[in-house]
Amino acid sequence: MTELIPQFPALSPEEDLLAQEALWGLVRRQARLFAPESASLPAETAAALSESVRLTLGTDRDPSALLRPELEEHFRQGQRRLAQKVEMSRQLWRAAWAARPEIESRSLQDTLDSLSGFARRYDLRFFAQEIPCDIDYQLSQPVPETLEGVDYVNEWLRRLCLEQDILRRFEPGLARAVIAAGCPDYRRLLVNLYEPVAVNALGLALLGEEPRWLNVPPPLCRRLESQLSPLSEEDRAAALDTGALALCQALELRAQSAQYLRRTAADLRPRLSAALGAGTLEYVFLSV
Repeated sequence: MTELIPQFPALSPEEDLLAQEALWGLVRRQARLFAPESASLPAETAAALSESVRLTLGTDRDPSALLRPELEEHFRQGQRRLAQKVEMSRQLWRAAWAARPEIESRSLQDTLDSLSGFARRYDLRFFAQEIPCDIDYQLSQPVPETLEGVDYVNEWLRRLCLEQDILRRFEPGLARAVIAAGCPDYRRLLVNLYEPVAVNALGLALLGEEPRWLNVPPPLCRRLESQLSPLSEEDRAAALDTGALALCQALELRAQSAQYLRRTAADLRPRLSAALGAGTLEYVFLSV
């Protein structure tokens, strides 16, 4: 039991024992439902059932959920919430599929193909923490590993939809040229399509140029170096955010897409500072 049932330091010692007993009772119930003809389960399976129960009840956020009366009803409510999230997965997948960029990417295609069956394969009754599909495509802003199961998939699809919303503001041929400038074999490799396009557009916005041009030739790259090199780290971060705001306005982005792009700009600062320290931004802002 001690290997399957964790302690809950946020609770008092007395509450912790009660919570562990309640969790153990639910795990035993789930084990009987999962394998009604078996008197025992492998330790790995029992541990997975325990993790699923905790995720369904949300005990990582609120361990006191295990102290509620009518715990089994609360558990069923948790399963109903998961079912609603699975329906959201279907909607997000349809949105992501419809908004696929006109840019070939094997990893994106394979990932969306795999995710198309997630709602059908996801086992919210017994293994709510699992993700029964392959997610190979790399987002610019990875989903935190603290999210599991349907929560991870929904956040991954949500971020992909935001990236695709921004990508579709640019002419596909120009976007493909920028991506190829950074990685000629991008079609077959695990390459994010959004980030190089967003970074080039941000560079042009910083200079007051038309961001939809996407191309940052050497003269413009040198202007960016001259503009950004004298700045402190704090001022550089502020300049990037100002440029991102200008870019959001130019692209007429919705609030969530704008927030995503501003985060991209903020995440760019360490890479930008390192490149400036090396004396050139030509590998940050790409010429096509």
